[in-house]
Amino acid sequence: FTATVTGGGAVNWTVDGVAGGNSTVGTITIAGLYTPPATAGKHTIVATSTADASQTGTATAAVTDLGGVFTYHNDLARTGQNLQEYALTPTSVASSKFGKRWTCPLDGDVYAEPLYIANLVIGGGTHNVLVVATQHDSVYAFDADSGSCVPYWKTSFVGAGVTSIPQSDNGCNDTLTEYGISGTPVFDPSNNTVYLVAATKESGSYFQRLHALDLATGGEQSNSPVVIAATITNNSGVQLAFSALLENQRPGLVLSGGAVYIGWASHCDNGPYYGWMMSYDEISLTQTAVLNTTPNGSEGGIWMSGGAPAVDSSGNLFLTTGNGSFDDTGGVVPPLAPRNDFAMSYLNLNATTLAVQDFFTPSQEAAWSGGDLDISSSAVTLLPDGSGPSGHPNVLVGSDKQAHLWLIDRAAGMMSHFSSSGDNTVQNLTLPHSSGCAPDTCVFSTQAYYNGAVYIGMSAAPVQAFTLVNGAFATSGTTAVASSATSNSFPYPGPSPVVSATPTGTSNAILWVLDNSASGTPSNGGNQVSAPAVLYAYSATNLATKFYSSGALPADSAGRAVKFVFPVIANGHVYVVGRSQLTVYGLAP
Repeated sequence: FTATVTGGGAVNWTVDGVAGGNSTVGTITIAGLYTPPATAGKHTIVATSTADASQTGTATAAVTDLGGVFTYHNDLARTGQNLQEYALTPTSVASSKFGKRWTCPLDGDVYAEPLYIANLVIGGGTHNVLVVATQHDSVYAFDADSGSCVPYWKTSFVGAGVTSIPQSDNGCNDTLTEYGISGTPVFDPSNNTVYLVAATKESGSYFQRLHALDLATGGEQSNSPVVIAATITNNSGVQLAFSALLENQRPGLVLSGGAVYIGWASHCDNGPYYGWMMSYDEISLTQTAVLNTTPNGSEGGIWMSGGAPAVDSSGNLFLTTGNGSFDDTGGVVPPLAPRNDFAMSYLNLNATTLAVQDFFTPSQEAAWSGGDLDISSSAVTLLPDGSGPSGHPNVLVGSDKQAHLWLIDRAAGMMSHFSSSGDNTVQNLTLPHSSGCAPDTCVFSTQAYYNGAVYIGMSAAPVQAFTLVNGAFATSGTTAVASSATSNSFPYPGPSPVVSATPTGTSNAILWVLDNSASGTPSNGGNQVSAPAVLYAYSATNLATKFYSSGALPADSAGRAVKFVFPVIANGHVYVVGRSQLTVYGLAP
C-alpha cells in the first residue's frame, strides 16, 4: 500500500486498529508492505499522517484461502458455490468501485468455463492463473490479476495441415464458426495438470484427443495426447464406432478417483450418433471403461447444455440422457442386453466400469423422445447429504425442456427406475413461469445450490430460488413455489447461476447471473443477434434485490455472448468469456 499526505510527510500504519498489525490480522511495514495472516478474512488498513492525526486514508485487504476453481460449476456436486469469497460483498459490488477492469482478445469463441488456480509457481514467481480454452483449439494461461493480457503460455493444437473442425462440416448451427475445445477442462492440483479434449480436422480426417497439459509450461505431460476411439459390438453383432465428427464433446470433463471421465452427445441430432461415456487413467491416459447409452438403439446423447456429470462421495457418476431408445422397462440393474438402452433417463454409473447401476426414466419417455422433449437439456446437481426429506435424505435435482422440477432419491436402488403408470420420484413438479417457454425451450442450464435453496435459470422467465422445507420444495398443487425471483426475465437459453459467499453467515451471499441470450446461435430458436452478454449480481437471500448490472454503463459492457456459459468468481474478480474475448470485472484500486 502507498499513502500520500497532503503537504508531504510520513505515515503510521495500522491493521484493524493494531499499529503495524500482528500475526492474527496481518503485519504491515513502515513502507506499506502488507503480509496477510494464515487465515482468511477482511482487514482494514489505515494510514495516518505522523504530523496530523486527522489526515487518514483507508483501504481494505481481503484474504482468501480459495485454492481455485478446478472444475465445472465449482465442485463435483455441481452446486456453483464459491464459499471463500471475501472481497466481493453486496456493499462493494453495489458501489461505484465495481465494474469492468479489463478485457483480453482471444483467437476463438469460448464455450468452456475458465479455470482459476491460486498460488502457482509460474513465470519466475508465484501467481494466480486463469486457464481459458477456445473453439480455435487454443489454451491460454493468463495472470488472473493482471490486465496485461500477455499469457504465461499459449498452447495451440492447430498448425500445418491441422485445423479446428469447421461448423459447416456438421451441417449444424449450434455454434457460429468452428468446433475445437468445447467441454470445460478439469485441473488436478496434485500434479499441476489440466485435462481437456480438442477436436481437429487433419487432411480431411477428424480426430478428438485427450490432452494432459503441464500448467506451469503448457507442454504435454507424459503419455499425452491420446486419440479418443471406441468400438463396441451390440446384441445383433453390429460394431458401433465412435465418430470424432458426429459426436459432440460438450459436457464438462470430470476428474475423480484418479480417472478422467468424458461424455458426448451430437450436433443438432445429426446422426448416426449415440451417448458415449469414457474413462481414462489420469496418469497413463489409458482408456479404462466405455459406455454406449443406446447400444441396441440410437441417440441418447449426454447433453446437459455443457454441464458436467456430478459425483457423489462414493465416486458414483450422475448424468442425464436425451431423446432416443429406451427399453429397460423391467428395471433390471445391471441391465441385460438387448434391453440396455437408456435414452431419456437419469443415470447412476459405476465409477470403475461405467455400468448403469441405477436409473430413473419418466413414464412418458416414448412420447417425449418423439417430440424431442429432452430431460438432458438441464444438468444434474447433487444436494448435500441429508438435505432431502424423511426417508430420502440424499437427493439430486434437475429440470428439462418442459420445465419439470425433479427431486430424485440418489441412494443405491432408490432412483425408482421406470413405470408406465407414473413417476415415483421424491417430487415431480412444474416450475412457475413455464408458459412462456412451453413446450420445449424452458431449461438449458445447471442449477445452483446455496444454504438450503436451489436456484434455477430458465428461458422467458426470471431466475428463481426454491427453498427446501423439511427436505422438499414448497408447492401449490403440482407447481413449485419460489421463495424469491429476479425482477427481470431472461430469454433463451436462460442462465446457469452461481453463488459467491463467505463460509459463515448469509449476509454476503451474492447470486451471479449472465444473460447470454444474444449469442447469435439460431439452434433451438435462439436469438440470432450477436450482442454483449450482461452480468448481473443479486442478493442470494432475496433475488428481488439487484446489486449490479453490466448493462447499466456502456463502459462496463462485456464481450459478445456465447450460449450456456456463466461467470467464474474468484478472489475479488468475475471472469466472463464469450466470442473471442475474456472480460474481467472487479473492484477499482
